[in-house]
Amino acid sequence: MSDKNMHERINQISKETGVPTKKVLDLLFALRDGEVVENNELVRKVGVSKNALNKVKERLASVLEPVSKDTQLDGDHVQEIRAIFDEGYKFEDAMWTILEDDKYKKASELLETISDKRPSPERRFDQFTATIETTARRASLLQFFGDIKGKRILFLGDDDFTSIGVASLGLAAHIEVLDVDKRILESIKGVAETEGFTISTTRSDLTQRLPNQLMRNFDIVFTDPPYTENGMNLFLSRAIQALDPDNHAARIYTCYGNSDRARERYLPVQRLFTESGLMMRWVFDGFNRYRGAESIGSSSALLIADVTPKTKPLVKGGYDKPIYTNN
Repeated sequence: MSDKNMHERINQISKETGVPTKKVLDLLFALRDGEVVENNELVRKVGVSKNALNKVKERLASVLEPVSKDTQLDGDHVQEIRAIFDEGYKFEDAMWTILEDDKYKKASELLETISDKRPSPERRFDQFTATIETTARRASLLQFFGDIKGKRILFLGDDDFTSIGVASLGLAAHIEVLDVDKRILESIKGVAETEGFTISTTRSDLTQRLPNQLMRNFDIVFTDPPYTENGMNLFLSRAIQALDPDNHAARIYTCYGNSDRARERYLPVQRLFTESGLMMRWVFDGFNRYRGAESIGSSSALLIADVTPKTKPLVKGGYDKPIYTNN
């Protein structure tokens, strides 16, 4: 098959499955050498759900080895697939290499050293472990946008230890971590004491009112909430309540993930930002990568929202609706 015909086929697969063309190309790029790639690893590399990946693979069956727990190009098609890529082709997440500066390296090295301190994910809290590269990249992005130095930063949940990555830069005015999981808070406190960081911690359930000492007291809030409409509603509301109303440049960093084959689930989340009076400044699709979470492609978007004069929490008191995916 000619290069032109293969690209036409890739575009057609994208149209039929709803998987962006770039991700179909990344799938083939990951397989280009003819080596065996385990399916969960392929999900992480490409950043699509396992269901979406299977739909694409069905349409590429003529160039693949028979379906199994691994994926591999048929040996007769390796050269054909290699030929469609320019020498400088890169995976989609290569765009984030701009953030991999000295500060990223500093945070990454520390996070690698303490990786065994991160508690295992607790599924009843919808926890999945972000990769060390993701956590370090978050810290680097915050710094890139000027959102660390001299800032008061609150982390609403932090099983990924993003607060540690930020603290390693030694620039924040104050770092606070709130979490319902005692294990995470104890681990963060232990690392902070060992490394000489100042990180305050508060154990609290966000379905209850935000603790008074955290109200209206922060410049930046970072959260990776449960990926449900109720969960996003609650965590966004608590983030808004925590922001200093006198800081007209205050902002919220939040994450959200769903399958490319279920994009409609994004619509209620977008509505929540609008109804909360937040202005969406940036949406970085696939910024976060995880171990596990194959149903959403082991990835999620990072969203950055700025306050406006109309910003308000949609949830003010206690909250009794289910917020986790397993509720």
